[in-house]
Amino acid sequence: MVSSYQIKKNLRGHKILAVKGVLPVDSFENIKSEDFDVIYLVDYNQSHYELSVQLQNLSPFHSLKCHLKPRFLAPTLKNRVKQLDVLIDGYASNLDDKEMNNRIDEIYENLKLIETFDISEVKHNNYMYFLKLCKYAISRGMMTYTITMESAYAQGHTALYLAKRNNLSGDTRDEFNRFNYALEELGYARRTKFVERIHVCPHCKNSHLYYMEACPKCESSNLKEEPVLHHFRCANISPESTYAYDGELRCPKCHHFLRHIGVDYDRPSNVYTCRECNHTFLHTKMKVYCGACHKTSRPAELVSQDLYSYELTPEGILALSSNDAVIAVSKDIWAGYSKFESFLSQIRLFSYSHEKNEMIYVNRFRVEGDNVNKEIIMSIVGELQKRYHYNNLSYNRNYVYMATKASTGMSEALWKQVEEEHEDMLKIIDLKYAGIVLTDQIFLKQEKGERIDAFIERISKVNG
Repeated sequence: MVSSYQIKKNLRGHKILAVKGVLPVDSFENIKSEDFDVIYLVDYNQSHYELSVQLQNLSPFHSLKCHLKPRFLAPTLKNRVKQLDVLIDGYASNLDDKEMNNRIDEIYENLKLIETFDISEVKHNNYMYFLKLCKYAISRGMMTYTITMESAYAQGHTALYLAKRNNLSGDTRDEFNRFNYALEELGYARRTKFVERIHVCPHCKNSHLYYMEACPKCESSNLKEEPVLHHFRCANISPESTYAYDGELRCPKCHHFLRHIGVDYDRPSNVYTCRECNHTFLHTKMKVYCGACHKTSRPAELVSQDLYSYELTPEGILALSSNDAVIAVSKDIWAGYSKFESFLSQIRLFSYSHEKNEMIYVNRFRVEGDNVNKEIIMSIVGELQKRYHYNNLSYNRNYVYMATKASTGMSEALWKQVEEEHEDMLKIIDLKYAGIVLTDQIFLKQEKGERIDAFIERISKVNG
C-alpha cells in the first residue's frame, strides 16, 4: 500500500508522526527531525513482516530522524509485534491517551540528561551501536538486563538488549560479548546472579542446536528402531522383525509360536538398524547439528557459556549517559588489565577467531622480591607493554599473564625469536627494579586442534 502520514499536535503539545504504511522517513525531504517528537503506528491490518519493516524504517537506532524518539502502536497491533515488543514504548488507542503522554514526558525528561553522538558513526562501529543501545535503555529506565535464552531469536540467547542480537553475525556477536565484558571491567555493569550454563556451536557460537541420534558406523540419522524380543524357551534374542510370521510371532531359532508377553517372551530393549549401511546396534551415536552455520559437531566439542543477569551501576549510568563511555569503550576493549576470571573468559572469546587461522599465546611469569605489591606488578606490566604488544593482561597472586594473537602459520624460527625477545625483556626488568626478580616464565600457546576449555585449564593450572 501507498504510505501515508500525518503530523498532529495533541492536547499535551507533543508532535506525533502518525504513520500508515511503510515510511522510509529518512529519505522523505518533506519530513524533518524537528517536525515530530513521537512516532505512532496505525493498524491497517498489516502483517507481522510489514510491521517489522515499518519499525525498521522508524528505528530509534538506524534512523537519523527518529533518533531515540518514543514509539507507540495501536493496541490492536500488540499480537503482531511479537518479540519486537522490547523496543515499543507503549500502546494507545488515540493520540491523547493519558498513559502514553505520561510515558512520553518521562522519556524526554531522561533524554535531557543524555549526551548523543553522531548517529552516522553507528553504521561503521558496532561498539558505537552498543553504546547507543545503552543510551536508549537509560532513557527508558532499563537499568537491569538479563542474559536469557530466547527461542524467538535466531541467535538462541540474548545479552543486554534483545533488539540487536536478532541479526548479529558471528564476528559481531563476539564483539557484543567483548563489549559486555568491557562494561564489567570498567565498573559500568555488575553481575547480579548466575542464570544458566548453556553450550554453543564450536564453529559459530550459536545456541540453536539440534541433537540427533546417528549410526555409530556411517553417522547417518536414517535409523529404524524396533524392540528386541527375548524368547524364554530357547533364550533367543533378536529384533522383533525376525519373529514375524504370517501375522504372528514365531521364534526364528526354535520355531515355537509366542503367545503371551511375560510368559513366552519379553522386550528387554530396542535395537537400531541403519537404513544407509544396514549396520545393527543397541546404542546410537549422538551428533549436534547447528541451525546457523549448518556444521555438525560431537557433544564433547560444544563450548560452554555461562549466562548472567546484570545491572548498570551508578557510575555506569553516569558514564553511559554522557559520552565518557565512548572514549573508554570504543577503543580496543581487549587492551589493558582485567581481573583474572575475566581474563580467562576473554581468552575463551579470543579463541573464537582460531577459525580465521589465528591462535592465542600467553606469557606467564612470577614476580618475586621484597615488598611486591599491585603497583609494582602493574608498573612492570607497563614496561613490558612498551616493548611488546599484548592484547590483554592480568595477574593472580604474584603471577602475571599476558595474552595476544598470532597467525597459526608462524614458523618455529619465528616462535623462537619471540621467546628470545621475551627473555631479553625479563632481563631488562630485572635490572630496572632493584630487588625484584621475574621467575618461572612459561610460554603457552593453544595447540592446533586443542579445545579452548583444555587450553584454559592449562593456563589455570600453572597458577601457583
